[in-house]
Amino acid sequence: MLPARIAVRFAPFAVVMAVPAGRGVGPLGCCETMVVTDMVAAREWLAGNRVLIWLVAGIGGLVIHVLLWQVSEPSALFSDFYKANWQAAETLWEYGLGAIWPLSEKGGFSNLPVIGWLYVPLVVFGEENAGWAFWVLGIAALSAAWALLTRLARLAAPLAAALMFLFFINGPVVNSLREGQTSHFILLLLVVALLLWQAKREYAAGVVLGFCAMIKLPLLLLGLYFLLKQRWRIVAGGATAIGVIVMSSLALFGLSGNIGWYQEWVAPYLGHAIPAFNVQSIDGFLVRLEWGETYLRYWDPPIVPSLFHMIARSCAFAALFGGTFWLIHRADKIARPGASTGDPSPRDLLEFVLVLNLALITSPISWTHYYCMLLLPCALYLGGQLPLPDDATTRALMRIGCILVSVPIVMWAGEEMSLANAILARTVVSVWLFGGLLMFAALARGLWRIQAGMTPSPAPLRMAQP
Repeated sequence: MLPARIAVRFAPFAVVMAVPAGRGVGPLGCCETMVVTDMVAAREWLAGNRVLIWLVAGIGGLVIHVLLWQVSEPSALFSDFYKANWQAAETLWEYGLGAIWPLSEKGGFSNLPVIGWLYVPLVVFGEENAGWAFWVLGIAALSAAWALLTRLARLAAPLAAALMFLFFINGPVVNSLREGQTSHFILLLLVVALLLWQAKREYAAGVVLGFCAMIKLPLLLLGLYFLLKQRWRIVAGGATAIGVIVMSSLALFGLSGNIGWYQEWVAPYLGHAIPAFNVQSIDGFLVRLEWGETYLRYWDPPIVPSLFHMIARSCAFAALFGGTFWLIHRADKIARPGASTGDPSPRDLLEFVLVLNLALITSPISWTHYYCMLLLPCALYLGGQLPLPDDATTRALMRIGCILVSVPIVMWAGEEMSLANAILARTVVSVWLFGGLLMFAALARGLWRIQAGMTPSPAPLRMAQP
């Protein structure tokens, strides 16, 4: 049986009913008593039948995943893979060390040039099969991420099955697989980094995180977090990974090639915004708030923000960044001596996922598939590994947030000019961002309670393994 605290937290639709003495008198009371008894018996039977739980989670989740695969964006299968990674791989396969930037057509390969070599082995499969080979690798990465997350979050069997179901039905996961993207691989690497940190292999954890940041640039914010926390081994590992990758890119593509990459993929987006529906950042929301349904499939070039946009963004960023790092600083002030060394404490995990969440919602470009990384805080919360208050507010914020960031990736508004589309484009289209903001609020609230001394024991809830 699960601890009562966990059962309450993760059974939002369960009804705990007690029938006072004498309530079952009469026909209606008798029926009510029978219904309650049947519900309790069914719940106890379900809790004790692990095979059924795994079957429901596995088969049910797979069926939903297949259905989502039919309707989720993009319409063209593996579109990002063929537009970017495949073109880069073909160029490097053909020209080898003599290849120069750009590695693909404009708007294609967006990573640092040297990263393109990771995709070269896929060329041997041929163009038609390479996308599916990458998909197989993605499924393997997701399977490993789920298995390692169950270990990291200390999930008992029923909750491990629930997490598997969440992996299956998660909209950003389906989107990342259909795009041929790497966000789900990054999810795996983030879990690996936390496990290495937990095993006191901080330098190795930093190397993994540094590599992640070179694939998804918003994750560089994690480096700033560890720098401010003075986790020097993690910082050194991250700096090593970043340094090796950057120096390799300079050696292979020269200064001009890397400057060309920066001018094409970094500089244009600093201070600018993309209004497309699949950009789920504060900048994306603000530009859609102004333009509505007009540019829901507009990606390039980025739009120069209006004065309203710049003021709103500045205020939001000041509150989010300032508030986050003030909370972290305040929590450090009340921490026990020596608490900032060694393996990660529950507060360290809370701060890590808080900064991860912050990176996603504030990045100039945060694609919908980035939000599959928020399966990490969802799993840690599911396992009781985050020092969050077990109250109605936290449960509501985390539950609704997890649901919203898992919504299928479809464009929830049409491009035709109409009142309905105008409203939907300014609201529902940003559903993943709203989910991220709710989760951020829950995590920030938990850290605020720690620094205010309102959460006396930040120890994780240890759960028995199945």
